[in-house]
Amino acid sequence: MPSVSESVEIAAAPEAAFKFVADAPERATTFIPGLNRIGGVSPDQPALGQTWDYEFNWFGLVVAGKSRCTQYQKPGVYQFKTVTGNPSTWTYRFEPKGKGTRLTLDVEYELPQNQLARFAAAGVLEQMNRNRAREIVDNLKALIEP
Repeated sequence: MPSVSESVEIAAAPEAAFKFVADAPERATTFIPGLNRIGGVSPDQPALGQTWDYEFNWFGLVVAGKSRCTQYQKPGVYQFKTVTGNPSTWTYRFEPKGKGTRLTLDVEYELPQNQLARFAAAGVLEQMNRNRAREIVDNLKALIEP
C-alpha cells in the first residue's frame, strides 16, 4: 500500500495542535485540499470510535464514504481510517519540539485503478499525493500558529 509522510514544526503546544486537528472532524475541510464535505459526526464529542461521512475530490475522482477514529491518544496521536470509499489510514503525530510541536502526517492509501489510468503511472499519482500531504501540514501550521 503506498504511503506519504510530511512533517512541520508549529509554534504551539502539542495540546493545542492536537485539539485543532482531532476535536472537530468538520474542521478538516479547512486544511485538507479536495475534502469537500464532512457530516454525520457521531458521537458529537471526539473519542475513539467516532465516525463521520466524507466526500473527497482526489484529483478529479470524487470518493465518498465513512471514516472512523482508530486512535485518540491526547495529545500525542490521532488516527482515522476511511472504512468505506477508498481505503486509507491517516495518522497525525504531535511531538513536543522546544516550546512548540513537530506535527507529522502519515497517510497510507490504496490506488484506485480507475484513477491510476488517468495519470499513466503510479509514480506520478504518488508524487501528487506527497505534494498534497505537504499542503496539508503547511495549512495546519498557518491555521494553528498564533
